[in-house]
Amino acid sequence: RHSWSQDTWVPARDEAYLGVLVDDLITKGVTEPYRMFTSRAEHRLVLRSDNADRRLTPLAIELGVAEPERIERLAAKEAAIADLLSRLGQVRENERTGLDLLRRPEATLATLAEKFKVPLVGLADVVRQVEIEVKYAGYIELSRRQIERFRRMEDRPIPAGLDFKAVPNLRNEAKDKFSRFTPRSLGQAGRISGITSTDLAVLLIHLERRKQ
Repeated sequence: RHSWSQDTWVPARDEAYLGVLVDDLITKGVTEPYRMFTSRAEHRLVLRSDNADRRLTPLAIELGVAEPERIERLAAKEAAIADLLSRLGQVRENERTGLDLLRRPEATLATLAEKFKVPLVGLADVVRQVEIEVKYAGYIELSRRQIERFRRMEDRPIPAGLDFKAVPNLRNEAKDKFSRFTPRSLGQAGRISGITSTDLAVLLIHLERRKQ
């Protein structure tokens, strides 16, 4: 997913939007103006600005750069989210829980909280997280499954110094582009403009043969 040494960290495309920007600049170049829009991220349902602290603080903790106050804020926020989800799951109307009701397009957490006397004072950020996670749960889960499939390809490394021009049956265009951009993984190679699924299959076969 990600890699770091003592003083470096390389964010993956599904971890941070910075990872999308850097990876695109490396694999696609700058022949066209690059617009810094989150719509460029294939995992934009997960890479949201509202959940940046929940995505990146655990990584900051692993790297040892998270301040105690930041860790405490995240712990309090996660506890508040879990508590609110639990409260919504306990209230019922016509055999439907508050979570079921919130999934309706017209429903808002504010109106449901008022109806069922669920306090929301001081929980604006938490309310946003809960509304998004409940209303778009199916789409978010689908995105997470896609991320797992993506990682299996993304994590297949390409050895440093591989002579792409010596790969049998690889198209000349693919040889030139791989030699120019020197992708570090199959996932990165597949995002180079003009590279086809056949090019990746040929490269994968070559990598498998090298292992034998």
